[in-house]
Amino acid sequence: MDITATLEAKSSQLNTDDLIAGAKTITITKVSAGSAEQPVAVSFEGDGGKPWYPCKSMRRVLVAAWGADALQYVGRRVTLFRDPSVIYGGIAVGGIRVSHLSHLDGPLSIALTVTRQKRSPYKVQPLPAPLATAKPAADLIQAAAAACRRSGLTDAGIAAFVLELTQGNTSALSDAPLEALAKIVRRGVSPQTVKRCNAKPEADPQAPNSEATPSSPDLGPSSLTLEATSTPEQPAAVTEPGTVERLPVGRTTVAADPRPAPAPTTAAPAAGRRSAPAPVRRSGPAAAPAADAPIPGLD
Repeated sequence: MDITATLEAKSSQLNTDDLIAGAKTITITKVSAGSAEQPVAVSFEGDGGKPWYPCKSMRRVLVAAWGADALQYVGRRVTLFRDPSVIYGGIAVGGIRVSHLSHLDGPLSIALTVTRQKRSPYKVQPLPAPLATAKPAADLIQAAAAACRRSGLTDAGIAAFVLELTQGNTSALSDAPLEALAKIVRRGVSPQTVKRCNAKPEADPQAPNSEATPSSPDLGPSSLTLEATSTPEQPAAVTEPGTVERLPVGRTTVAADPRPAPAPTTAAPAAGRRSAPAPVRRSGPAAAPAADAPIPGLD
């Protein structure tokens, strides 16, 4: 059973006794003005409403490492520890000190005042990057969203903007890195970025055109059109429904009859009568009748 939580002092701020169990690395979410005695309040993730009020010496360390603009601190990390050698009022009461800071290229050494007559170097080590990015605090997410909307981004534009910030990893502000959210809060969004992210994405020229004219459907042989040419000496002759062998001179379109062709019928000869043979035409003068042939009309 870990009883570290039971050691926390009932106070409105982070105290030395809260670090008796060991050092603590915090991620800054906000820096605001405090009281006259404690002018800087540093809020951090999971502070439970108990911010860290750095003493003057540690404020000098922060300025030497990160600069005087406290808004730049949001999203950065600090390792705090309890230093029992800190003297207050001539008594060693202990105090909160900084051992590591993120965003350092190497170890930092700064001369700090120990007493009125003495100064000594104070060293801070660089803090390695975390293995996993912590979730941003709710108030930081809300502040970033408000800054986006003040800049003119729509909801869809915010999603597109976050996609750019995270290189396509996420479109949700709640999943964006702390430093990215802090920059949004500090600087807002440029008009060029607002225009680009709010605009409707252009169609990919490599993508297939969904509005292309569809290919003609196959309706079967009954709806096909046939074309043919013929000469006057070779008139068109229909052999069966739906096909044409030859057509008159010129190009003529004939639509096939979708109905089945009726079966060909042949007229039967009348009973008792014999079909007369078709007359045969011969070229040249007519042949003379035979001598014994009867003359019509004479018996």
